[in-house]
Amino acid sequence: MNIRLPAPLRPTVGGATTVPVEARTLADLGAQIVARYPELAARVLHDGAFGPFVTVFVDGEDARFIAPDADISAAKTIEILPAMSGGATTAEPSQRPGPLGGSTLLDQVAKEIHGSFIDETIGIVARAHPDTVSFAVGSPAPEVLRMARAEELAADVLAHDGLAPLGYGITEGDGELREIVAANARARGLRASADDVSITVGAIQAIDITSRLFVRPGDLVVVESPGFANVLSGLRNHGARLLEVPVDERGIDVDEAARLLRKRGERPRMFFIVPNFQNPSGATLSIERREQLVALAHSYGAVIIEDDPYRELRFRGEHLPAIASLTDDGVVSIGTFSKTFLPGVRIGWAISDPATVRRMASAKQTMDSCTSMLNQRIVVAFHRRGGVDEHLARLRALYAEKQARARAALARDFAGTGVRWTDPDGGFYLWVTLPHGMSSRRLLDVALEERVAFVPGDAFGVERDLSNAFRFSYSSPTPDRIDEGVTRLRRAFDRLA
Repeated sequence: MNIRLPAPLRPTVGGATTVPVEARTLADLGAQIVARYPELAARVLHDGAFGPFVTVFVDGEDARFIAPDADISAAKTIEILPAMSGGATTAEPSQRPGPLGGSTLLDQVAKEIHGSFIDETIGIVARAHPDTVSFAVGSPAPEVLRMARAEELAADVLAHDGLAPLGYGITEGDGELREIVAANARARGLRASADDVSITVGAIQAIDITSRLFVRPGDLVVVESPGFANVLSGLRNHGARLLEVPVDERGIDVDEAARLLRKRGERPRMFFIVPNFQNPSGATLSIERREQLVALAHSYGAVIIEDDPYRELRFRGEHLPAIASLTDDGVVSIGTFSKTFLPGVRIGWAISDPATVRRMASAKQTMDSCTSMLNQRIVVAFHRRGGVDEHLARLRALYAEKQARARAALARDFAGTGVRWTDPDGGFYLWVTLPHGMSSRRLLDVALEERVAFVPGDAFGVERDLSNAFRFSYSSPTPDRIDEGVTRLRRAFDRLA
């Protein structure tokens, strides 16, 4: 049999795509990998078994549903994939009767779906010890949720609007909320009216709908690397091929994107960009690169999706112009209230021309008909109550303090270790890079034992090797818990080093 490996794991076996192995059972497979491919074993095995952040397929069947002592000696292909990939990649038609194989009809006819490795990590953390300090979740702090006084807002909506918010609404969204979003966009330099706004269930739905509109199977989409894991998986589910372009302290390297496109001789369909305090690196796209990006996309006739959930969380420096404000055409601007208000209400938006908004409504009608009217009206009540600017100022001060505490703790506990981290001017995240050869997945296994968690770098790429880095989110823990979490992280690091 052969083991088939994705690009990030190939360096562990000399760059090979497949390597031979003979094994009778899954336990024997692990032992053979340890004996023949020790570098691969260090990346995918934990205490002799496959770790929680890889998924193994035996001729297309998920190994989690294969008995440990079952005979696999007749198998032809073993695939070892990051857990975020969601399923086996490709296989010979003779290997399995349907897209995924398996023993049931549902298995046989189901198509491959790529999931969220971030959410899988969060699930693992949720099952960990309750005292675990989590740097894994990019969520507003609990004290921020209390600031919103949601119970008062819900009561206000029902008193003000009666029963109407408990029914259906129009697909494009509540008119008053659309005008609030449009007014905020105009303040950022966009020419937007309520007719240019589509209200969605969070930013993720807005991104998914725009992908449905603009991406056809086989299309090339330019993405940041590291990039937002949920979107990378979503684009792949729509059949996109991804061109990963490195991110540095000034955001996506637009010159490198142009060079790679020339080298491939292909026209991209779309660019997906998080311009401010990017998830996961925290980088902000410079004004020069924003202008370059618009020119590059126009030269190919490609759409830019500008996902900007963290813009209002800048606590140093000056705001940069939105990409959508630099051009009259070709940009869909996406945002959300999840990072600045309440993530549980799941209210996001997309801003484009009215024709695109109508097409988005047609796509949304096949998904959920409309976004919750009650949740939309809660957001309206939040703005109607007043004090939004003061609320945002408190958030900026809170996250500035937390980021400063995180950076100070890392500087204190990791001095002289070769560990490096970014210095964003806002947002939720630091991107931490480990010394060469150290795996963040292996570190996470040990860190969970020390009761601290983060999201490994492999979650944020597809082909590029990001295995020696991880995302560190300082948004949710208190400053004291940040200190304690970094101390635990250093203990884990010392155990692995």
